[in-house]
Amino acid sequence: MTEKLYMLHGFMGTGDLHFSDQVEYFNQTYNVEAIDLPGHGTNVHHHLSNKEYFEYVVEWFMEYIKTHGSGFIMGLSLGASIAIHTALRQPTLVKGIILTGYSPYISESLEEVMNKQYEYFMNIKEHDREIASYFEETHGNQWFTTLERVLHTMTYHYPSVTEEKIKSLSVPTLLLNGSNEQHEIYATSYMHKCNPEIEVGLLPGAGHTANMDKPPLYNQMVKAFIEAI
Repeated sequence: MTEKLYMLHGFMGTGDLHFSDQVEYFNQTYNVEAIDLPGHGTNVHHHLSNKEYFEYVVEWFMEYIKTHGSGFIMGLSLGASIAIHTALRQPTLVKGIILTGYSPYISESLEEVMNKQYEYFMNIKEHDREIASYFEETHGNQWFTTLERVLHTMTYHYPSVTEEKIKSLSVPTLLLNGSNEQHEIYATSYMHKCNPEIEVGLLPGAGHTANMDKPPLYNQMVKAFIEAI
């Protein structure tokens, strides 16, 4: 039976938008599902408060894979956080995780940047009407509610993973970050130090969205990781 490969996108993206290159590449050998997370794209789930967003989505996704079958999970940024929390809570449902644009915590040095990003996007209608229109076209009338809930969670209630949890991670894990992001460079070495079983790598010249910046290299590394399990 063909292995399932779930793809979980990042902030204000969709499965197809953030993983177009991976869908095309991995569809040849895997049963790929590039999922729209609640409030994004075609997924209209929306009856939760700001503080509940991440927990709601993790619970939603765990129920989703219980219904659709175990498999590998590829996550970008927000999606990477969902992937690792799912693997920690339901390891029997997860055959392996691939994390990109990921750090298990937000350092103090990034707090100012995160706050500025929060203020910018919360006023995106004034700052950049073109992007606001794009978000509305992609996510529908609920777009600003989605933006607010995700941004609030990831800025002020970041779903950190402790050193103890990283050490306890039993699911095969590959962390692939870009070499252009200093905090994500550190995250790769930190996670491998906490748990030497975690495979890590840096994609030269790539940023936060390494899978989109360097798709051929990214795809080859992920393929090798999955085939080695």
